[in-house]
Amino acid sequence: ALGGSNWASKGNWASSRNECEWEGITCTELSVDDITLDTISSSSTRKRELRQINQQVITSIDLHNSNLVGSIPNEIQGMPNLKELRLFQNQLIGDLPSGLFTLHQLEKLYLDDNDLHGFLPEELGDLMNLQDISLHGNQFSGPLPKSIGKLQRLTRFWANGMFLSGQLPDEIGDMTSLRALYIEENQLVSTLPYEMGNLEQLQDLRIYGNVITGNIPSSFKKLVNLEVFYMDSCQLSGGLTDFVVRSWVKMRDFQAFGNNFNGDIPSGFEDLPNIEVINLANNRFGGRIPQHIGKSGKLLSLNLRSNRLTGTIPSSLAMSTDILSIILSENDINKDGSSGISGQIPEFMGDLQKLKILKLHQNRLQGEIPENLTGMTDLGHFTTHDNFLQGKVPNGFCDA
Repeated sequence: ALGGSNWASKGNWASSRNECEWEGITCTELSVDDITLDTISSSSTRKRELRQINQQVITSIDLHNSNLVGSIPNEIQGMPNLKELRLFQNQLIGDLPSGLFTLHQLEKLYLDDNDLHGFLPEELGDLMNLQDISLHGNQFSGPLPKSIGKLQRLTRFWANGMFLSGQLPDEIGDMTSLRALYIEENQLVSTLPYEMGNLEQLQDLRIYGNVITGNIPSSFKKLVNLEVFYMDSCQLSGGLTDFVVRSWVKMRDFQAFGNNFNGDIPSGFEDLPNIEVINLANNRFGGRIPQHIGKSGKLLSLNLRSNRLTGTIPSSLAMSTDILSIILSENDINKDGSSGISGQIPEFMGDLQKLKILKLHQNRLQGEIPENLTGMTDLGHFTTHDNFLQGKVPNGFCDA
């Protein structure tokens, strides 16, 4: 079965040795207290005998990257004590067998990087002890079942890069232990459920590459543990609410480029003490860049390209001495002067010695290029065309 003759890991399999000695199998000693006694004699003698018995049961199967082929056999239901099933990086095909969803002790399920397909059934919610599930790299399609709300012990749900479709169910907000939700690059067409604000343990949220419309709900202010937010290349609109952004005090990496956000960039970004990456490129933001956006001193990358921003380059960026990339280009989006970053290229830019990328083209900058920028030895990409700069190009750039 499953192409056993060609398995990469098959030590002792199908041999006369105990199954607990087969490669990839882990067993646990189950005491008599854990054994179901429904069919056992109630005689006192029999009970005394049972107290001396311990039973070895299979609790883990790890056959990842073992060249398994074919479908997962329904007979897997015969292992009711299974807690971990690791079958990722094989050549498994077909639907998930119904027997899989009878394994109510299952805590970890890793089936990623196979060729499994079909819908995720409502019975998925029967695995209520599940803590970690990884399904990405398969061909699963259809909607997320509403029953996922029953997975209240689940800490990570990894189902990106497939063909999941339909709306995000409101019940997703019942997965209150969730710390990581990866459902990016599917075919979801949905708004963000208000109930997602109940995921107060969530640290990493990735939904990019789907058709997600509407606003970010005000309930997201409760996601105070959020560190990574990837919601780029969707169709989100409206403004980013300042009090919501300000509540994300643990945020490190915020990427929402390629949407339809408008209004001002929230000043709440100024008060995020751990922020390292802000990418709001290709939206419709207007107004000035928040003046204290760099005050945390931890900013590594700022990308505000292709918006409708005005005003000057914030002096607070001087505090981000480890910054690697600043991209503020193409804010004179229509090339008609109705928007665009103005003023001069600030002298402090030359002090950002780790900067590798500085893109300022297609704005309304004036004055001269500061001479001290020539000392930025790591600077590999520097663009200033389509501005109103004057004077000579500093000699150091010519020498390079």
